[in-house]
Amino acid sequence: MGTLSAVIAALSAFAVVMGPLGLHWIALLVGFVALFVAAFLGARPGYFLTSAALMAVSAPLDDAFTLSRTDLRNLTRTAEDGDPTATLVLSVNEVTVNVAGLLIVLCVALTAIAIVIRARRASPDGWGYFLADSDALGALTVWIGKAASFIYVPMIIVIIYDVVQRKVLDFVPTFTETAWFHVFNSNKLQEAEWHLHAILFLLCFGYAYIKDAHVRIELVRDKLAPRSRVWIELLGCIFFLVAYCYVVMRFGYDFAQNSFKLMEQSSAQTGLPLRFIIKSFLPLGFLILGLAGVSVSVKCLVYLFGPDTLRDASGYYAGTHHADIPEDVVKTASAEG
Repeated sequence: MGTLSAVIAALSAFAVVMGPLGLHWIALLVGFVALFVAAFLGARPGYFLTSAALMAVSAPLDDAFTLSRTDLRNLTRTAEDGDPTATLVLSVNEVTVNVAGLLIVLCVALTAIAIVIRARRASPDGWGYFLADSDALGALTVWIGKAASFIYVPMIIVIIYDVVQRKVLDFVPTFTETAWFHVFNSNKLQEAEWHLHAILFLLCFGYAYIKDAHVRIELVRDKLAPRSRVWIELLGCIFFLVAYCYVVMRFGYDFAQNSFKLMEQSSAQTGLPLRFIIKSFLPLGFLILGLAGVSVSVKCLVYLFGPDTLRDASGYYAGTHHADIPEDVVKTASAEG
């Protein structure tokens, strides 16, 4: 029951962001009720932490308590025509628009309360529960990255075909008059190449962070004590990585939504249609990276404030391994290289 409630909370978070007008309040109510049920009953590792993170960002991501100018204009016209539902929505908006910031803070606070309740309910092994939750969330981002790596296959096929087709045109110029060439022209092939490449690295951001494959500047960090490095990792996750992911998701979603409304196509006449598809992967990719940041942040908290028995389990992902590699191992690796 707890796992099912966590799944309902996660789906409600997506409904808040992507659902039609008027569904926000219902989705928020259902989502937080489900989140608190999951907090009391527990859920399988990874589910609760994921649903909590999604619920925390759903309301601010979509400005759930304020109407957009377009929605406000359309509802005003509908209300003037005598529609009672539009009148009710406008009256509610007049109240919530003045306290939208406080309502968003309330949503974040409710998420924090649910996390505290889950920690207390999991006592005395609350730290262990959240470490397992963090491991499962990290494993999810790794699985997504591994699945996305197969995009390399169609991307390579497209690139090879594009090169071969260009060489064919040197020997058979009349090939441009065939229906096949009009379907698979060079513009479409080149755009397909960078579309696939963009999807590939956007979906692998989270995988790279969990595996610590991103570039780091460690001239100072590696000279610090392990706890200091973990503090740097934690503060960097919260105030830079997760915060930046939220900004990209916030504006990237509007970016993709506007493209969908316009049914935007390529600027090239013979390019690919449905440009909103590739643009939708921008907020999605940074959502996955944000979840990876949440996973690492939890591990940092376990390392800093949890029991000593969990320190080794959380230390690697907390970023303490860079300067902790024995010098003899480094020398051996350098000699072999």
